[in-house]
Amino acid sequence: MQIICIDVTNKCDLACSNCTRLLENQVGFWDMTPENFRLALKSLADFPGVVAVIGGNPCMHPNFAELCAIIAEEMPDKLKRGLWTNNFFKHRELSDRTFGFFNLNPHGDSRGEKSLKPYKGQGRYGLAYHKGNSVHSPILTAVKDLFDEERMWDRISKCDINQNWSASIVQNKGRLRAYFCEVSASFDLARGEDHGIEVVPGWWKSPITDFSGQIRKFCPGCGIPARIRGTVDNAETDTFTASNRDIVENARSNGRKLIELKSLSGVMEEWHKVTDYSPTLQPQSPLKRFRRKMKKFISHYAGW
Repeated sequence: MQIICIDVTNKCDLACSNCTRLLENQVGFWDMTPENFRLALKSLADFPGVVAVIGGNPCMHPNFAELCAIIAEEMPDKLKRGLWTNNFFKHRELSDRTFGFFNLNPHGDSRGEKSLKPYKGQGRYGLAYHKGNSVHSPILTAVKDLFDEERMWDRISKCDINQNWSASIVQNKGRLRAYFCEVSASFDLARGEDHGIEVVPGWWKSPITDFSGQIRKFCPGCGIPARIRGTVDNAETDTFTASNRDIVENARSNGRKLIELKSLSGVMEEWHKVTDYSPTLQPQSPLKRFRRKMKKFISHYAGW
């Protein structure tokens, strides 16, 4: 992976449909402590790719300015510091000084678009800007509920997250925990469980077989490999199957629209990405160009 995420908060001003962070399905708010954030960065000290600070919305972290100071200290190369956000709020200038790579998605929200407007249309290196709304495939339609075991594992082997997204570090009940997949961390946080591994220097160098326990635990219950047609982000809807009913119950009190999928009728042949961005995001986006460059860099200098 060319990007590894540090998830610093589950606070967000939006409530997107089928959120990969399962923010509306977590009970209570949490923020990573600055001390844990520093430890997380130290564990990635020789990682040759980008370390992305994500949430929720990282800019809503109460100690965001302190986190910026820490990442600048621990990672001297600005181009290796990433920020994923939908709204800078009061931190745009600080963010611009601190981070060298941005993945910006206002999800069509007018406040977010206003905040991110200075970056819109810029062709600079290390900037991905997603205009308009996005369509999110359901994360809670467990692939094990929809396919036989052979087809289930075939789809899991082709999962978007493992091929194109990121591993992550989160704070779970005060402890730093690492996951081979950022979505698997979301499931643990939503259920109040802990199947993460200890965050120690170089943990990310471990072979995928060291994460086999996480794979067996999370992948069959995840909806990403099912690749079902998604829902527009601002519809505040979760589509789920029986295995994840316990998770959606956490969001029922929020007035969120819940749709239970009981049959593959009409969706069996669908093959959607986790997130389908607006048509204005072209295939040669800065994010894709950046990933290709990082892959070549890592292959050449790190022997991957």
